[in-house]
Amino acid sequence: MNEDLHGRTVLLAGATGGVGEGTTRSLLAHGARVVAIGRDEERLAGLADRLGDTGTGELVLHRTDVTAADSSAVTRELRAAFGTVDGAVISIGTPGGRTRGSVLDITDAHWAEMVEGNQTAGFRALRALVPLVAPDGAVVSLLGASAEIPFPGNPLMGATNAALRSLVQTLAVQLSGSGPRVYGLVLGVVRTRARQSVGIDDPRWLTGEQVGDAVGELLTAGAPGSDEPLHHLIDPVTGLTVRSSRS
Repeated sequence: MNEDLHGRTVLLAGATGGVGEGTTRSLLAHGARVVAIGRDEERLAGLADRLGDTGTGELVLHRTDVTAADSSAVTRELRAAFGTVDGAVISIGTPGGRTRGSVLDITDAHWAEMVEGNQTAGFRALRALVPLVAPDGAVVSLLGASAEIPFPGNPLMGATNAALRSLVQTLAVQLSGSGPRVYGLVLGVVRTRARQSVGIDDPRWLTGEQVGDAVGELLTAGAPGSDEPLHHLIDPVTGLTVRSSRS
């Protein structure tokens, strides 16, 4: 990524997660002021310990829950602290318990858990953060590739990702020409510290920093097809691609 993010403030919800941390590292390296948002002070402090000297950007920690039901209160809190910002990145969600059985075996309780943790959480994050972004800014919601393929290992992860992808694309159309650009960025498998700590890793997977590079291109409208709401980053070789809504 060649984009210069100096002078830009970016809210990053879910910064303490593996993908969020890598994205934060990349944005800092390119000069952004990154407001790392999370619910856990200890995890935020750990993030600062690991990333405090990264690049020429500025890391700001802020503890709040962007998935809280009262989105307007979250918006007011963040606006009071940071005003209007240049961009927002949403990197939240839960894999829940993996359901390898039939879709027909999923319980109501597991369904409710996954809808709350992914679909509702993503919706509330959009509702809280989008009003804070300048009309010429951008919002990037990170989505899993399970949104687009059969996903028998965790069908509710796929279903909730697909629902959120649709919501993001619809919001992008609704705000076109009047509000910030809204993107869904569909990701392949990402290498994270959590996966590596249990021996799960593959050098062919994406890194969090590569995700951050792609996010930076979208934030600055430097990516090809930046007028399209849906982009893909499936592997390092293919890189960032766009699917036209007109094709």
